[in-house]
Amino acid sequence: MKKSFGKVFHLVFGLIFILIFALMTFSIHEINVQIDLWDDPSDPPPTEEGDTYTEEDVDLMILITEAQIETLEKQKNLTGFSWYQSNYDQIYLAKASLRYYNYIKDNELYGIPLDYHEGMDFSGIFMSGGKVTADGYIVQMLAIISSILMIYGIVIASGSFSKEYREGTIKILFLRPITRTKLLISKALSVLTLSSIAYVIGFILTVIFGYSLFPTEYKDLIFSFGGGAFSLLRSDFQIFIAFFVYYLEMMSMVFIGFFMGTILRNRIWGIVIPMLLSGIGQFLTFTGLGRFFITDALNFSQYVGLHPVVTAGSNIFLSLGVYLFYMVGMAVLTYLSVNKRDLA
Repeated sequence: MKKSFGKVFHLVFGLIFILIFALMTFSIHEINVQIDLWDDPSDPPPTEEGDTYTEEDVDLMILITEAQIETLEKQKNLTGFSWYQSNYDQIYLAKASLRYYNYIKDNELYGIPLDYHEGMDFSGIFMSGGKVTADGYIVQMLAIISSILMIYGIVIASGSFSKEYREGTIKILFLRPITRTKLLISKALSVLTLSSIAYVIGFILTVIFGYSLFPTEYKDLIFSFGGGAFSLLRSDFQIFIAFFVYYLEMMSMVFIGFFMGTILRNRIWGIVIPMLLSGIGQFLTFTGLGRFFITDALNFSQYVGLHPVVTAGSNIFLSLGVYLFYMVGMAVLTYLSVNKRDLA
């Protein structure tokens, strides 16, 4: 890995990371500063946030939501395939709402303030009008950090094998008693280790700044997985979700860069192809096929309340199937490329 890029690259990228991290942290913190300046000390303290339901309210919302789903299903049937040409699935969200109200009814959560954990993009922080809490800051910064480190990881991973081929040093590696498979695994583990360490360091910095600069206001939120599987948990549980989901999404793109760089034996294409995938995915979404593409499949944040919308026709099971198809397929092609092709 050290041969792929020198100290200058790591230094420059580190400085860029620090600059973006500091700028984003300052911008988010400034929101709270401005709110404090505008707050009137004589105003009463804010009441506990959330919606409070009676049993009659929940029964009514269930009936309304069921009627809404029926109407949307009819619209879908009339619209046909063009229904899928959207990155916003109204039926999925309506069904999730129905399960939400049924969860409240089944657990008799009446008369208490309830908040549903739902996604907010970075611009939503500036438009929400409320203070940013420590856990809210950490979740948003993890999204930013994972995006930055994804680029870093792709650049490193794409050159892991391709540089060896280009400079002819791949044959020298096999002068040692090592198989091609073991070399492939060791390269992949190097990529995994380096990217993981960088991500963990970024997470630790985010936690330190989050709890140092932002208020810790814990409350109970209703979390869901895949539009169902509801649980009433403390709000800081979203940090746990964000850490693992953004890590999975980041490493998936990094390994795509590793696979492409190794298969094509070209570092540039190993960098360019993963970067182009997002644009291709957006184009396919508007053709109604986006849900079958890798970028939508690995966007697991849309199923755990970290992303505000779900692509039309998508669901957690379809995404898992598509994700495994692409990732396993690229892993097999990479294995064959390393083990079956000539080293020259």
